[in-house]
Amino acid sequence: MSGSTTTRDSMGIEPIAKDKRRGSPRQQFTLWWSANLGMPPFLVGVLGPVLGLNLSQTVWAVVVGNVIASLLLGLTAQAGVGYGLAQMPLSRGLFGHKGNYLPAGMNAISSLGWYIVNTAIGGTALAALLHMNIGLAFIVMIIAQGAIVYLGHHVIHRFEHWMAYVQCALFIALTIGAIMNWGAIKTTAGGNYGAFLLLLAAVASYSFSWSTYVSDYTRYLPDNTSRRRVFWLTFWGSWLSCVWVEVVGGVAGSIGLGNLSAVGIVQHLMGKFASLAELAIVLGTMTANALNSYTSTMSFLTLDLPSLRPYVGATIAIVGGMVAWFSSSHLLMFYENFLLLISYWIAPWIGITLVGAWLGELSTKAAMMAPPVRWSALTAFIVGLVMIIPFMDTTLFEGPISKMMEGGDISYYLGLIVASVIFWALEHRNHGEGELPAEVG
Repeated sequence: MSGSTTTRDSMGIEPIAKDKRRGSPRQQFTLWWSANLGMPPFLVGVLGPVLGLNLSQTVWAVVVGNVIASLLLGLTAQAGVGYGLAQMPLSRGLFGHKGNYLPAGMNAISSLGWYIVNTAIGGTALAALLHMNIGLAFIVMIIAQGAIVYLGHHVIHRFEHWMAYVQCALFIALTIGAIMNWGAIKTTAGGNYGAFLLLLAAVASYSFSWSTYVSDYTRYLPDNTSRRRVFWLTFWGSWLSCVWVEVVGGVAGSIGLGNLSAVGIVQHLMGKFASLAELAIVLGTMTANALNSYTSTMSFLTLDLPSLRPYVGATIAIVGGMVAWFSSSHLLMFYENFLLLISYWIAPWIGITLVGAWLGELSTKAAMMAPPVRWSALTAFIVGLVMIIPFMDTTLFEGPISKMMEGGDISYYLGLIVASVIFWALEHRNHGEGELPAEVG
């Protein structure tokens, strides 16, 4: 970032003026690399052996799932470059000003939910690291995370840049701990295809769930920024970090640590160096939650809330942190399942967004001059959501087709394809009848 960048970002969801845009695509690599060096993707890797898969199957699911997810993340990042808008305000051009309340509201809730889960893990780790009262640990986490979000976009990029190096060093230590426990890996027969599909879905859904965030962190890039570079740097930042962390998680699960808490797993792997692992959890929480809280703020403001971004961000940090504090001892699993359940909406949204970009309907002018509702996108979105219900598999709900597939979950891919096809068909029909999109180009 430029050395002249102001210390606090006071912008809300309005477009960033061209003369205020700065930065380079390299920031996207450090941003997504740093954001994923934390416990949530690590626990996705642990999930493989818990579902009955051996380490080889877990690694295959991690590699393939992250190829799918990182492609979608990179394409969404590429589609949003040059418009100066955060992701949900940009989405108004496709769904309409009020029609966009549905995906924006879901994104506000899901990003706030991820903030709560991460804070619950990070607060517990901080209490263990500093041997302090857990209530005080949560207060420290709330203040630290709230300060970063209050300062805004520029500070978040700087923080993620430096944490990329710090987190890399800490996860190297965690990787060494996993290698030292390699001999304890349990040799087991492979799990069924349903378990493999379920892990593949969990891997993909974690990574591509960032797709609703990406323009929040590219909106300051200049108009002449290379979209190709943004795509590839986003792809590799996400894929490399997620594969690394999730494979280490798979090793932890394969040596029988899946029944422990996140803090307990890393303490076991690191032994007398457990404090380094606890520090990794705390810093990983902060890097992920800087994005979660900022994006939740952008999404809440897209609902036309009459407030300023820094104050909405600070409120989210405080309220989310308090919920995390009270829920950390007994409701963490509920939140994990809740977040998995509501993340299903993201796949149809990605499909519509990518088709809209391909049709040339994604632009600043389209978002600013959007009609109240664009029924083509809203219809495709709702149909996509309804179609995936029979294919869903969570501990809260299992669809009938998922049961027939031995617990396999292909709902994300189905939702994306169905919503994409319906939106394209409706737009093609509208154009054939002479109805123009909100904005082309």
